[in-house]
Amino acid sequence: MEKLNWVEEKERVRKAALEKHARLHRLFVEERLTFELERKKMVDQLINSVEDDELRNRMRTWQDSWDTKMRNAGSSHNRFLLARTFFWEHFHEVWLPTIQEGNALLNGPSKDKVN
Repeated sequence: MEKLNWVEEKERVRKAALEKHARLHRLFVEERLTFELERKKMVDQLINSVEDDELRNRMRTWQDSWDTKMRNAGSSHNRFLLARTFFWEHFHEVWLPTIQEGNALLNGPSKDKVN
């Protein structure tokens, strides 16, 4: 019985997420200013929900830095290139080393390193 409730809850959350995405997409296409206000509100809600003051302040600083960089990018193409660059930098500098460290803990050090 518990599994059935989990499946129903998963489907309910999925449906709500799809509806929210469709609404935000419509705003993005039709009412860009309203979309930006909604996006900022959602980001603020997430940051304000963090209980750790230090983490909340770091998140606010990161978001402010992101917004400034995107605002000064000059064009939508430049914003895309910046976002892609930031993603891959973070992947190579943070995620990949962490994944490799976890792999080394589980399987022992690897003879061939990926950099």
